[in-house]
Amino acid sequence: MRIGFVGGNEITKQYYSAVCNNSFVKEMHFVDQSMINARSIIKNLPLNYLENENDLIKNCDMLVLCANHKNAEELVIKSAKMGNHLLIANPFVLGKQTLKQLQLLSNEAGVKIQNAWSEKYNSAFMSAIPYVKNPVFIDVARLAQYSPSNSKLSVVNDLLLKDIEWVLSIANSNIRKISANALSVISSDPDFINAKLEFDNGCIANLTASRVSELSLRKARVYNDKSVLFIDFLEKQLKRSYKKSNFLEFEEMAVDVKDDTINQFDDFFGSLENGKDPESNLSSMIEAKEVIEIILDKIRAKTSDFISITQ
Repeated sequence: MRIGFVGGNEITKQYYSAVCNNSFVKEMHFVDQSMINARSIIKNLPLNYLENENDLIKNCDMLVLCANHKNAEELVIKSAKMGNHLLIANPFVLGKQTLKQLQLLSNEAGVKIQNAWSEKYNSAFMSAIPYVKNPVFIDVARLAQYSPSNSKLSVVNDLLLKDIEWVLSIANSNIRKISANALSVISSDPDFINAKLEFDNGCIANLTASRVSELSLRKARVYNDKSVLFIDFLEKQLKRSYKKSNFLEFEEMAVDVKDDTINQFDDFFGSLENGKDPESNLSSMIEAKEVIEIILDKIRAKTSDFISITQ
């Protein structure tokens, strides 16, 4: 497998560390629009620098979109047409129509496309999956500690979107109703969003995302019929409570802790071998983006303050 990294940044370094010793990988190349970034990567990582995207597509079997790229949508479409598999580290740079076009190309060309920017590859979540049994209520809080640098953090793309994707996967039902509220504290865009998803099977999901919190927090509670799962995405811990002999038992569950990027590549390479789609794929990306659009419409309808909010 010949891998090509698009963009040279910290994500590139993380992905290199995750695959550098993988026997599946034979060659690694990269391209970057900035020569400053390129020199930094060349200095720190043994990657082969290629001067343009066309050379990268021709010399690779798989592209990893690590950073924002001015021609990102054109690049991924062209890559898929050439038969390259694709791992997308930042899916919010691609519009819904591009994702749908990629979905058609994926089926036609037989290429695998993964959304790597997903909590489905968090070790705590992966360990929780065997214990998820027809959830009736899902409560999620993703809070980012306030700092001036966080003013550029998108509550929609950087926070809320990650949780919507995995919530949809375990609710496993069509959405019947969506409600949403937003609050601006320090900026013209929402700093706090709460969304409620009601599903046809009776499950309800309550999601909260904020970039103005005192502390960082990424936790979820999944209420099954006879048990509750407590998932800590930040600390990668899992607990379970259930009734036992008229008492409530609390149990610390084992978590096979790995870096998310290692889990991402394990899933991606596994999908190439078994022919199945990755756990986080184009369908789940598109579905999550459609839910986000409805949430934003609900927020805009309530206040003109956020009329310019974008995805």
